[in-house]
Formats: sequence, structure tokens, C-alpha cells
Amino acid sequence: MDIERLTHSGYKLSVVIAVVLSAMVVTLTALLGRGALNLKGALLLDEPSDVTVIAVVEPKLTDDIGIRDIDFLRKEKRGENEKPFYAYQVKTSDEKYHLVKLGYDEEEKKWALVTYESLHADPITTEPTVTE
Repeated sequence: MDIERLTHSGYKLSVVIAVVLSAMVVTLTALLGRGALNLKGALLLDEPSDVTVIAVVEPKLTDDIGIRDIDFLRKEKRGENEKPFYAYQVKTSDEKYHLVKLGYDEEEKKWALVTYESLHADPITTEPTVTE
């Protein structure tokens, strides 16, 4: 070890590099943690949002396919003391449409996937319809 060659300027540069790298690691960890909390929190909202749909539907898709667009369709009433179902049309990166229905799971106290159906475009109207 060349401890006798260690100069003040070399030490100063090493400390600056260490501080910058530490700050980068802390920032990246904070961003990932915050994103995970946002996804978990989206499952606990009173009404689902687009982030809730992404958090529930994304595990159903294959690795190379993502969600491109989410359109809210309708809110379906249930019982008096129950939260309604929410229906969405989800467009994926492979240009396919899916009907997604979310319902609130009272046991787990979070939004859950009730229906996940593939839709196809009708050649005459080019509007998505439900497949049987």
C-alpha cells in the first residue's frame, strides 16, 4: 500500500466521488420505494384510478407486453353497503383490447380483478366487442 503517496488532493477527489455515489444510491432507492408505495396505495383507494388498473392488470400480461391506454367505461351498482364495480377498456402494446372489471374485496380490503376478457375489433365498425 502506498500510504506515503496519498496526497490531500487525491483524498479530496475520493471523498467527493464517494459522496456523489452515495447520493445517487439513496435517490434511486427512494424513487423505487415511493413508486412501490404508490402502487400499493392505489389498491386501497375509495375509487380505483388508472394506477389501480395498472397495478391489478399488469401481472396478468406477459413480460414483453405493457398497457398503452385505459378508458373508463362504467360504474356498476352493487348492494347498498357495497362498493360498485368499475369497468375499463385496456389497450395493450400488442394492439389488443381487454375488458377489465374491478371490484372491492372486503376480506383483503383492496381492489381486485373481477373480470379480464379479451375484446376484438368488429371489421365493419372497427369498435371493440366482447369475444365469446
